[in-house]
Amino acid sequence: MECTEFKKWLIQKNKYTDASIKDIVSRLRRADSILTFRNEDIYLFRLNQCEEFQKASVSVKSQIRRSVRLYFQYLEETENT
Repeated sequence: MECTEFKKWLIQKNKYTDASIKDIVSRLRRADSILTFRNEDIYLFRLNQCEEFQKASVSVKSQIRRSVRLYFQYLEETENT
């Protein structure tokens, strides 16, 4: 995962604050620690099936999913440029 460029993208495209960006990257890394990140459509489905992910609170799971979706959006946009 390319976190440095992802952070820059979050600032430029989405106007997130530094605190929000740190949280997003932290949740993305947590997802990667639960299930190694792969740029594939089925990644979120597989992540949802992991026992460690299922044990997380509803709000944490939501934040992790949001972070992964943002990273997918970042990858899609950078591939098209």
